[in-house]
Amino acid sequence: MSPDEKFADLLRDAADLAPVPPAADLADGARRHHRRRRRRQAVLAGGAVVTAAAVVVLAVPLPGTGGTDATAPTGAWPEQITAQFMADTLTSVLPPGHVSAAGGYGVGDGPVPDLPPSAHLLYDDGSGAGMVTLSTHRVALPITDATWGTQCADPVETPSEGCERTVLPGGGIVVVDKLAPDAQAQVRKWQATYTGTDGRQLSIWEVNSASFGPPLTRPTPPLTSEQLVAAVTSSAWDPVFAKPAPGPVPDATASTAAPAPGQILATATTLLPPGTRTDTGAEQRTPGQAHLTLTLDGRTSMLAVHVQPRPSDNAEVAHEREAFEKDTSGTLTRTPDGSSVLARETGATKTAGGPTLRWSVEVLHPDGTKVLTSEWNGTNEAQALPGTPALTVDQLKTIATAPAWRH
Repeated sequence: MSPDEKFADLLRDAADLAPVPPAADLADGARRHHRRRRRRQAVLAGGAVVTAAAVVVLAVPLPGTGGTDATAPTGAWPEQITAQFMADTLTSVLPPGHVSAAGGYGVGDGPVPDLPPSAHLLYDDGSGAGMVTLSTHRVALPITDATWGTQCADPVETPSEGCERTVLPGGGIVVVDKLAPDAQAQVRKWQATYTGTDGRQLSIWEVNSASFGPPLTRPTPPLTSEQLVAAVTSSAWDPVFAKPAPGPVPDATASTAAPAPGQILATATTLLPPGTRTDTGAEQRTPGQAHLTLTLDGRTSMLAVHVQPRPSDNAEVAHEREAFEKDTSGTLTRTPDGSSVLARETGATKTAGGPTLRWSVEVLHPDGTKVLTSEWNGTNEAQALPGTPALTVDQLKTIATAPAWRH
């Protein structure tokens, strides 16, 4: 068995056994929406193509929620960028150490269309190997606070041990998240995302394991925050981004950009059942998503709402609906006005039994707008508790199907 095949098997096994991750339902939706962009995110290092939910097991922030995000097809990348170049470059930007199972994808040779260049390897600084993966992307200019990857992950949906967001002198933005998606297993995933003023975006994430989860190989991932930043901002990646970045997105207006958390909270609050008490907690900044604590009839739960604006391409709306209605992860129904509705109840893992820990309703509206309402008991989604939630699934559906979300 080749190193890549062995690595892929590790990832597949981990995806089957991993806990259901925060916002997994929306990740499944993201996998279907804007196919080129989403499929890129669903391909894991080592050649394994699995569901986007498995990607978010390690709490990769959901892409495409910002109004300045853009799809970058294969033509946006220099054809001479090979898998070997990607693997060699990732190795070169890391501190001295032992590298094994190195691989990647060049331009045009990925398992799905328009897969941007990527690389992966196992890196050992002498204290145990950790998985290190690099992904690339192009974002539309100018970059703003609404550009995906320029904000820290929401700790309510993604448990975090700290985050640093830095605006560099040239205007680029680096975000270093130290995530702990599985506190019980002591899995740590540290990620650095660099978004440059030329439209380049690189993410390097590392784990204190040779795969997605146990057995752990070390207490923390092998690279420090400073080493992650140095690797992701290195000029060694310049050849990957030799072609110009996309310009301003023509339809990046208020009607198509992801709504701000405040807008989502304001709309959601008006749709709650009478008598519901709410607490929005600390300031929220991630476009396209918001959460609040709600209490109804003596029961307190956390509600998260994600809003994904309609695609600008009508053909993409049709493709999205076709894929949405083939989803078998929940119970599919349709409303009289043409919305498709998926209701799901999930437990601690995707395959094992046990009590329901998360209730969710995902809705694809007639115009292509997608809304996900998720509810759980507890202060954050990763530590959800069993019990009767504050809202019923029908009440979640009432919120998610409301025409007020359409743009």
